[in-house]
Amino acid sequence: MRWARPARAAAGATWQRLSGPSRVPPALPVPREVPRPSYAESGQPSDVRHLEAEVKTSAEIEKIRAACRLAAQALQVARETAAVGVTNAAVDDAVHRYIVSQGGYPVGINFHGFPRAMCSSVNNVVVHGIPDERPLLDGDIVNYDVAAFLGGFFGDNSCMVELGTVDEDGRRLCRTTREALEAAIEYCGPGVCLSGVGNIVHRIATEAGYDVVSEFVGHFLGRELHMLPNVAHRPDSLKLELRPGMVFTIEPILTEGKRHIERWPDGWTYVTRDGKRTAQWEHTILVTEHGSEILTVP
Repeated sequence: MRWARPARAAAGATWQRLSGPSRVPPALPVPREVPRPSYAESGQPSDVRHLEAEVKTSAEIEKIRAACRLAAQALQVARETAAVGVTNAAVDDAVHRYIVSQGGYPVGINFHGFPRAMCSSVNNVVVHGIPDERPLLDGDIVNYDVAAFLGGFFGDNSCMVELGTVDEDGRRLCRTTREALEAAIEYCGPGVCLSGVGNIVHRIATEAGYDVVSEFVGHFLGRELHMLPNVAHRPDSLKLELRPGMVFTIEPILTEGKRHIERWPDGWTYVTRDGKRTAQWEHTILVTEHGSEILTVP
């Protein structure tokens, strides 16, 4: 398949809007000896609705901590590999090789049928960009969303990478999104309401002139990647009191324009309807006795 040349953004911009997918090469193989998550063969994760708002044991937390550390290290590999002229397929290959070298499973592979190890979302791509053969361009901003399965548990994180010379608007979008994530993490602790996360993210975004995508949310995780309840990044009515031992992701997506999105025919890639850029940052956190702890640190 030929890749669609990106359409140029508004006059004066230094980045390009993606208008279609590039060719996606096959994923690297996962060695047989690497333990698999529940969906590896079928594509469908196990039903864990009975574990909603699960409080993890100390033994489970240590296993999640190890998976999160691996995910964070793999994300660092993505950051170090990405460069102008490099393809996201090559970045994905590097991440894949690193995770399996540590005995982990690259979570993207066959998760609901996803074809690659991680997600790579460039410029106006909101989420679930498939690593492809489009070369990264000077001025691109890209989100790498990397998760790892290790020892029966998951770790999940993402970050923004700025390629070459990124304009000030793009840098500000990335910076504000990270600030919203950090403020939401700082808020979390025992006894506070989970819905406060969305209130904080939405306030910071709107004060900076951004909108917040509502369709994609954070989530609890453990033996499965996506567990309930969801963690909204906009004002939400869920009244859940956080307790020590809860583990979940916070992963806000801020947009330069309106939050409305649409999906490409590949069934995965979501882009902004108005063609404006987005940014996302994500950490997995643990609620502790005295606050919260970021688990996705290398």
